[in-house]
Amino acid sequence: MVEISADAVVVGGGLGGVAAALALLRAGRTVILTEEYDWLGGQLTSQAVPPDEHTWVERFGVTASYRALRDGIRRYYRDHYPLTERARAWQELNPGAGHVSRLCHEPRVAVAVIEAMLAPYRGAGRLRVLQPYRPVEAQVDGDRVSAVRLAHRDGGQDVTAYAAYVLDATETGELLPLAGAEYVT
Repeated sequence: MVEISADAVVVGGGLGGVAAALALLRAGRTVILTEEYDWLGGQLTSQAVPPDEHTWVERFGVTASYRALRDGIRRYYRDHYPLTERARAWQELNPGAGHVSRLCHEPRVAVAVIEAMLAPYRGAGRLRVLQPYRPVEAQVDGDRVSAVRLAHRDGGQDVTAYAAYVLDATETGELLPLAGAEYVT
Protein backbone atom coordinates (compact mmCIF):
# COMPACT_ATOMS: atom_id res chain seq x y z
CA MET A 1 0.00 0.00 0.00
CA VAL A 2 1.35 3.38 -1.03
CA GLU A 3 0.54 6.34 1.23
CA ILE A 4 0.63 9.92 -0.01
CA SER A 5 -0.59 13.23 1.36
CA ALA A 6 -1.43 16.77 0.33
CA ASP A 7 -3.40 19.71 1.66
CA ALA A 8 -6.46 18.45 -0.22
CA VAL A 9 -7.64 15.35 -2.05
CA VAL A 10 -10.18 15.89 -4.83
CA VAL A 11 -11.81 12.60 -5.72
CA GLY A 12 -13.20 12.82 -9.23
CA GLY A 13 -11.62 14.52 -12.21
CA GLY A 14 -14.70 15.78 -14.03
CA LEU A 15 -15.11 19.49 -14.67
CA GLY A 16 -16.12 20.12 -11.05
CA GLY A 17 -13.12 18.25 -9.71
CA VAL A 18 -10.74 20.04 -12.06
CA ALA A 19 -12.28 23.40 -11.08
CA ALA A 20 -11.91 22.57 -7.38
CA ALA A 21 -8.30 21.47 -7.87
CA LEU A 22 -7.48 24.67 -9.78
CA ALA A 23 -9.06 26.84 -7.08
CA LEU A 24 -7.07 25.07 -4.36
CA LEU A 25 -3.85 25.25 -6.36
CA ARG A 26 -4.32 28.95 -7.06
CA ALA A 27 -4.82 29.45 -3.32
CA GLY A 28 -1.37 27.94 -2.74
CA ARG A 29 -2.44 24.46 -1.64
CA THR A 30 -1.07 21.07 -2.69
CA VAL A 31 -3.60 18.75 -4.28
CA ILE A 32 -4.08 15.11 -5.14
CA LEU A 33 -6.65 14.79 -7.92
CA THR A 34 -8.01 11.34 -8.71
CA GLU A 35 -9.93 10.13 -11.74
CA GLU A 36 -11.40 6.73 -12.46
CA TYR A 37 -11.12 7.06 -16.23
CA ASP A 38 -8.30 7.75 -18.67
CA TRP A 39 -9.26 11.37 -19.31
CA LEU A 40 -9.90 14.28 -16.99
CA GLY A 41 -12.99 16.34 -17.81
CA GLY A 42 -15.89 13.96 -17.14
CA GLN A 43 -18.87 14.50 -19.40
CA LEU A 44 -16.94 16.93 -21.59
CA THR A 45 -14.30 14.32 -22.42
CA SER A 46 -14.82 10.70 -21.37
CA GLN A 47 -18.54 10.86 -22.05
CA ALA A 48 -18.23 12.97 -25.24
CA VAL A 49 -21.03 15.33 -24.21
CA PRO A 50 -20.65 18.93 -25.41
CA PRO A 51 -21.25 21.62 -22.82
CA ASP A 52 -24.90 22.63 -22.68
CA GLU A 53 -25.20 26.07 -21.21
CA HIS A 54 -27.52 29.00 -21.08
CA THR A 55 -28.12 31.17 -24.13
CA TRP A 56 -25.80 33.93 -22.93
CA VAL A 57 -22.80 31.75 -22.02
CA GLU A 58 -20.52 33.66 -24.37
CA ARG A 59 -21.41 36.98 -22.69
CA PHE A 60 -21.70 36.32 -18.94
CA GLY A 61 -22.54 33.79 -16.25
CA VAL A 62 -19.39 31.66 -16.15
CA THR A 63 -16.29 31.62 -13.97
CA ALA A 64 -12.93 32.87 -15.22
CA SER A 65 -11.62 29.28 -15.22
CA TYR A 66 -14.50 28.02 -17.31
CA ARG A 67 -14.07 30.96 -19.69
CA ALA A 68 -10.38 30.04 -19.98
CA LEU A 69 -11.33 26.44 -20.80
CA ARG A 70 -13.78 27.52 -23.49
CA ASP A 71 -11.31 30.02 -24.95
CA GLY A 72 -8.56 27.40 -24.77
CA ILE A 73 -10.60 24.91 -26.77
CA ARG A 74 -11.17 27.48 -29.49
CA ARG A 75 -7.50 28.52 -29.44
CA TYR A 76 -6.46 24.87 -29.75
CA TYR A 77 -8.45 24.56 -32.95
CA ARG A 78 -7.00 27.79 -34.32
CA ASP A 79 -3.45 26.71 -33.45
CA HIS A 80 -3.61 23.06 -34.53
CA TYR A 81 -6.34 22.58 -37.14
CA PRO A 82 -6.68 23.72 -40.73
CA LEU A 83 -9.56 26.20 -40.61
CA THR A 84 -11.07 28.39 -43.25
CA GLU A 85 -10.37 32.09 -42.85
CA ARG A 86 -14.02 32.60 -41.95
CA ALA A 87 -13.86 29.96 -39.19
CA ARG A 88 -10.54 31.28 -37.92
CA ALA A 89 -12.00 34.80 -37.63
CA TRP A 90 -15.19 33.63 -35.89
CA GLN A 91 -14.70 34.80 -32.30
CA GLU A 92 -17.23 32.30 -30.92
CA LEU A 93 -15.95 29.43 -33.04
CA ASN A 94 -18.09 26.29 -32.74
CA PRO A 95 -15.70 23.72 -34.27
CA GLY A 96 -18.29 20.96 -34.55
CA ALA A 97 -20.95 23.35 -35.86
CA GLY A 98 -23.45 21.63 -33.59
CA HIS A 99 -26.73 23.10 -32.45
CA VAL A 100 -26.88 21.39 -29.05
CA SER A 101 -24.13 23.64 -27.73
CA ARG A 102 -22.36 26.84 -28.64
CA LEU A 103 -19.10 24.88 -28.36
CA CYS A 104 -19.19 21.42 -29.94
CA HIS A 105 -15.70 19.94 -30.10
CA GLU A 106 -13.72 16.73 -30.01
CA PRO A 107 -13.28 15.33 -26.50
CA ARG A 108 -9.52 14.96 -26.98
CA VAL A 109 -9.21 18.71 -27.55
CA ALA A 110 -10.82 19.42 -24.17
CA VAL A 111 -8.44 16.89 -22.58
CA ALA A 112 -5.46 18.70 -24.08
CA VAL A 113 -6.67 22.07 -22.81
CA ILE A 114 -7.44 20.75 -19.31
CA GLU A 115 -4.02 19.11 -19.13
CA ALA A 116 -2.39 22.38 -20.21
CA MET A 117 -4.27 24.29 -17.49
CA LEU A 118 -2.97 21.84 -14.87
CA ALA A 119 0.57 21.48 -16.26
CA PRO A 120 2.21 24.36 -14.34
CA TYR A 121 1.04 22.90 -11.03
CA ARG A 122 2.15 19.39 -11.93
CA GLY A 123 5.53 20.76 -12.98
CA ALA A 124 5.87 22.65 -9.70
CA GLY A 125 5.12 19.47 -7.74
CA ARG A 126 1.96 20.91 -6.19
CA LEU A 127 -0.47 18.67 -8.08
CA ARG A 128 -0.46 14.92 -8.30
CA VAL A 129 -3.02 13.29 -10.60
CA LEU A 130 -3.86 9.63 -10.02
CA GLN A 131 -5.44 7.85 -12.98
CA PRO A 132 -7.20 5.45 -13.36
CA TYR A 133 -8.04 5.22 -9.67
CA ARG A 134 -11.45 4.91 -8.01
CA PRO A 135 -12.30 5.34 -4.33
CA VAL A 136 -12.95 2.09 -2.44
CA GLU A 137 -12.72 3.16 1.21
CA ALA A 138 -12.92 6.36 3.23
CA GLN A 139 -11.23 6.75 6.59
CA VAL A 140 -13.46 8.87 8.80
CA ASP A 141 -12.65 10.71 12.01
CA GLY A 142 -15.99 11.79 13.46
CA ASP A 143 -17.71 13.76 10.70
CA ARG A 144 -14.54 14.34 8.71
CA VAL A 145 -12.99 12.21 6.00
CA SER A 146 -9.24 12.09 6.65
CA ALA A 147 -8.12 9.67 3.94
CA VAL A 148 -9.35 7.79 0.91
CA ARG A 149 -8.10 4.42 -0.28
CA LEU A 150 -7.98 4.29 -4.05
CA ALA A 151 -7.87 1.17 -6.21
CA HIS A 152 -6.21 1.11 -9.61
CA ARG A 153 -8.64 0.09 -12.34
CA ASP A 154 -6.19 -2.30 -13.97
CA GLY A 155 -4.94 -3.97 -10.80
CA GLY A 156 -2.08 -1.68 -9.89
CA GLN A 157 -1.14 -1.00 -6.30
CA ASP A 158 -3.72 0.65 -4.03
CA VAL A 159 -2.97 4.15 -2.79
CA THR A 160 -4.16 5.80 0.41
CA ALA A 161 -4.36 9.58 0.07
CA TYR A 162 -4.39 11.67 3.27
CA ALA A 163 -5.41 15.32 3.48
CA ALA A 164 -6.90 17.93 5.78
CA TYR A 165 -9.65 18.38 3.19
CA VAL A 166 -11.23 15.66 1.08
CA LEU A 167 -13.67 16.73 -1.63
CA ASP A 168 -16.11 14.39 -3.36
CA ALA A 169 -16.16 15.57 -6.96
CA THR A 170 -17.27 12.24 -8.39
CA GLU A 171 -20.10 12.30 -10.89
CA THR A 172 -22.31 10.18 -8.61
CA GLY A 173 -21.27 11.02 -5.03
CA GLU A 174 -19.25 7.85 -4.56
CA LEU A 175 -17.62 8.97 -1.30
CA LEU A 176 -20.96 9.38 0.49
CA PRO A 177 -21.63 5.68 1.14
CA LEU A 178 -17.92 4.97 1.70
CA ALA A 179 -17.84 7.63 4.44
CA GLY A 180 -21.06 6.39 6.02
CA ALA A 181 -22.67 9.79 5.41
CA GLU A 182 -26.42 10.15 5.38
CA TYR A 183 -27.66 10.99 1.91
CA VAL A 184 -30.69 10.74 -0.34
CA THR A 185 -30.81 10.10 -4.07
